[in-house]
Amino acid sequence: MSDTIDFGVYTGIQWEQLSSEYLHGLADMGNSRAQAQLDSMYNSPIEDQKIGFGKYVGYKWIDLKVDYLYWILENVDTNNIKYILATKALRYIEEYNSFQDDVDVIYVD
Repeated sequence: MSDTIDFGVYTGIQWEQLSSEYLHGLADMGNSRAQAQLDSMYNSPIEDQKIGFGKYVGYKWIDLKVDYLYWILENVDTNNIKYILATKALRYIEEYNSFQDDVDVIYVD
């Protein structure tokens, strides 16, 4: 299976770079590759997910600032993949930071 789209205005673009909205449109028309990409987006561990829009394109969701993640939650529909991934990232950050708070820091001279 090719990693790049081979039709339309996005010819030559990697599937993982396509917006979830575009992928949903293709999947709704029966495109199995788009559906597979969506499934991957929804089911991959959040620590592997990269943001595919805006000024943070290419950044990992878990590396985004918490304020920005909350902004996403306030400005997109709850069924949108961006909402889902922002929620997963916040849960991950909360869990990771909770774990880090429990670790004793030892300073060595």
